[in-house]
Amino acid sequence: MKMLIYGIDGGDLEIMKTFDMPFVHQFLEENENVDLTVDLYNRGWVEILTGKEGKHTRGFYKSPVLDGSHRCATKFSMKELEGDPEIVPLWKLAEQKGHKYCIMNVPTTTPVPKTTNGIVIGSAGGGLNKIEGIPEILVSDEKTRKYLEDQGYIVDIRIPNEDIEETEELFRQLKKMEDVRTDCFVDICKEEEVEFGFLANRGTTIAEYLARSEIESYAALKEMSEFMPAGGEKSWVHEHLEEHFLALDNNIRKLYEELKPDHLIITADHNMVPHKYRANIDCFLRENGWLVEKSSSSLLKTVKRVAHKFVPGKSIGKMTSKLPPTMRDSLKTYDWGKSVAFGSTFVSGIFINDNDRFSGPVKKSKEIDRWIDLICAEFNTQDDAKKMGIIAYAYRKQHEGAKFSRNLPDICFSGAEGVFFDAGCPELFQKNKHYGPIPKKVENIVTNPFTGDKGMNPICLMTGSTSSLVEPNDKLDLTLVYKLVDRVL
Repeated sequence: MKMLIYGIDGGDLEIMKTFDMPFVHQFLEENENVDLTVDLYNRGWVEILTGKEGKHTRGFYKSPVLDGSHRCATKFSMKELEGDPEIVPLWKLAEQKGHKYCIMNVPTTTPVPKTTNGIVIGSAGGGLNKIEGIPEILVSDEKTRKYLEDQGYIVDIRIPNEDIEETEELFRQLKKMEDVRTDCFVDICKEEEVEFGFLANRGTTIAEYLARSEIESYAALKEMSEFMPAGGEKSWVHEHLEEHFLALDNNIRKLYEELKPDHLIITADHNMVPHKYRANIDCFLRENGWLVEKSSSSLLKTVKRVAHKFVPGKSIGKMTSKLPPTMRDSLKTYDWGKSVAFGSTFVSGIFINDNDRFSGPVKKSKEIDRWIDLICAEFNTQDDAKKMGIIAYAYRKQHEGAKFSRNLPDICFSGAEGVFFDAGCPELFQKNKHYGPIPKKVENIVTNPFTGDKGMNPICLMTGSTSSLVEPNDKLDLTLVYKLVDRVL
């Protein structure tokens, strides 16, 4: 094999250094990790697949749908980019260079593209969530799809999860999922004589989202043991984490030793940091009169509360999802004609309620700039924000002229790693009540993120022959991975 990318969703080098991973540790000694910094508004996998930032592809984790409402959505698929002549995804790049390829489980690749000299196996990522079985839209050819079915291939396992009862069983299933996936990938690459491979691991990010707090306690226990041989005792979670990361190490070893790539990159879409706080920027905006509630909002809340008693919550969601966008928007408790800014769950930022994008009251660009300056200045005086090192800054105008700049928040927050923005949080900042020992019952794992959240510094560990191709002017974000594939192939 000429080149292999192994993508670990949430792959974090510092976490991997903490656990017993002999192959990875030796590989790190002999090779190089390139320090990357990513913009967490962008989908890292899309940057790797296209070599372009989200502002050029709409590859965002969540952004406004711009349909006349204030609704934001998480769904994104590489299929959206098929007609764009400026986008050459990695499978097209491999085809153009005459190399056979296999791309497996990379988020946003479902529905899979038509291929001429390779295989693409999609993922449940990109906002798709749960997938039953192995549908045709997930695999580019029927022979491979049948093979995966025969091997017991598991597409994805997520949290919250209604199919698994015990957290220990969840860890076992995550390990099984990635072991089977790795074996299938190796077999396909050997059978098809693949020259460029790209395999993504989704199991590790679930373990980290769930148990990032336990990883911290494991690291502390390990450090304590160096000074106090008696130390403390490992918990049941620590033992499962040890097994998980050793299995990850074994799978990386298997890929490297059996496929023998000339170039190997172990990378990720983001790393994983402790999730200690939630935040709701709407609380701050409401307090300052910049997000105005409808006068009838209390009545509306009562109606909703009564409705929930008679109609299951999921049914209400299905009912409202079928309404036109503007009608769905009207069900919210805000007076959009008087509101000048708003936030959204998943978005570490603020949107100005401008007339161009949202039919809001803010019309002129100077007026938009004035509101941005005012909101940033006021936020940056907040005591909690200052203590946490979180700073609001103008974001969208840094990217003016980009194809998808209208989807960007006007304001973003630096220093907000580990803070999950959630419109359901009752305060501007609130400690994450889940941070600490994780539950033994999966039914008590009620959210994702649970104790971990996205970080800005993904692993990017590569063979020396690959790192030698990094050029001085290369931007050190995930678009670099695409550039290196281009240079190798």
